[in-house]
Amino acid sequence: MNVPEERTPENPGRGRREDAGRPGASEGRLGSGSGGAMRPAAILSEAWRNLATGTTRAAVFAIALAAVTASLAITDARAIIALQQRAAEFIAAGASVRVLDAAGSTDGPSCEALSGLPAVGSAGAVSEGTPVTLAVMPDNPIPSYEVTPGMGEVLGVRPLSAEGVWIPTDVAEKLGLEAGRTLQTDRGPLAIAGVYDYPDDGRDSRLGYALVIPTVAAGAFDQCWANAWPVTEEADGLIRSAVAADVDPDTSVTVGQLNTRLGASFDAAAEFSGRITRTTVPGAALAGLVLGFVAIRARRLEIAGALHVGQSRRALLATVVLETAAWSVAALALAACALLLAVVPNNPADPLHAFAIDIRGPAAAVPAALAGAVVALLLIRENHLFRYFKDR
Repeated sequence: MNVPEERTPENPGRGRREDAGRPGASEGRLGSGSGGAMRPAAILSEAWRNLATGTTRAAVFAIALAAVTASLAITDARAIIALQQRAAEFIAAGASVRVLDAAGSTDGPSCEALSGLPAVGSAGAVSEGTPVTLAVMPDNPIPSYEVTPGMGEVLGVRPLSAEGVWIPTDVAEKLGLEAGRTLQTDRGPLAIAGVYDYPDDGRDSRLGYALVIPTVAAGAFDQCWANAWPVTEEADGLIRSAVAADVDPDTSVTVGQLNTRLGASFDAAAEFSGRITRTTVPGAALAGLVLGFVAIRARRLEIAGALHVGQSRRALLATVVLETAAWSVAALALAACALLLAVVPNNPADPLHAFAIDIRGPAAAVPAALAGAVVALLLIRENHLFRYFKDR
C-alpha cells in the first residue's frame, strides 16, 4: 500500500494540486459574496433552468400579478369610459350648445368668428324668417329660420352644396324626402342640401320642425348658437362678444343652454382628475413590490445555501433580476391583452386613449417587482441558513 505523501512546508505542491482538482474547492473559498464572478452565460443558464424547472414559481407569480394589475387597470378604464359616455351623451343632446339671445342685436360675422376660438368648437347665427308653405301641405305652413353657414357644423349638417335648404330628419321622413331632392313651396322649388338630426330630447324644439335656410354671415340676427366644450364661464364671456356694438341698452341679452335636461354643465376634466379609481397605478406598483419580495423570500433557504457554498451575491442578484423580469414582463403582457379587450366595448372615444392611461399600472408593476425581489435578496443572510432550515 502506498503511503500518501505528507504535505509539509518543504513539500507543499502536492496538497495544492489535490485541492485544485476537487470540484467546488475554489468556490468554497469565495465566502458569502466575495470575488469569483460567474460568467454571463452561466448566469443566463442558471436563470433559465430555475424558470424551466419551476423553481421560481414563475407561472404562479405571473398570473397573480397579471390578475391584480389587470383588475385595477380595467376598473379604472371602465370608469374613464363611463365618463366618456356621459360626455358624449351631453354633447349629443346639445347640452354643450350655448345660446346667446339678443333679438335683432346679434352680429352675424362676430358670431361666425367664434368658431376659430379654442373654447368654441363651432358657432352660427340664427334669425326667425317667414313661414314657408309646402305644396304637399298647403294648409300647414312650416316655420323657417335663416342661419349663417357656421350653423351647419352646430347642427351636424353635411350639405351637398352651398345652395338649398336644410330640414330635420323627422320632416324628411314624413315627406319621404332626402338630401338632393327638391321641395315644392310657395317660394318655388327649393333644393334640399342637407338633413340634420334634431331629436325631441329636451332641447329647444324650434328647429325640430322647420326649414333652415343658409344665408351670408352679414348684418344682425336674433341669436348666436355656439358649441362650447368644455362648458366654461370663459366660453360664455366669448359668446357675449357676438352682441352688436350699437345694441340698445334696453335690449335683453341672455346666454342660456340649448338643452337643460342633463344639467347646466358637465366638468369632465374635474371628474376625470377626481375619480376614485385614479390610484390604480400606485396600487399596481405596490402589488408588484409585494409579489417580487414574496417570490424571493420564499426561496430564502435555497439562496442562503447558495451563499454558503460560495456563490457570489452579485451573481445571485443578476440571476434573481433575470428570473423576476421574466415573470413580471409576462404578467405585463397578460394584463395588456386583458386591458385591450376591456377598453373597446361601448367606448365612444378612441379605445387607445383609455388603454394608454391604464397600461401604466401594469407597466409600473414590473420595476416594482424587480425592486421587491432585490430587497428580499439583500435581506437574506448566509448565517441564517440553519434558522431558515428550521422555519421551512
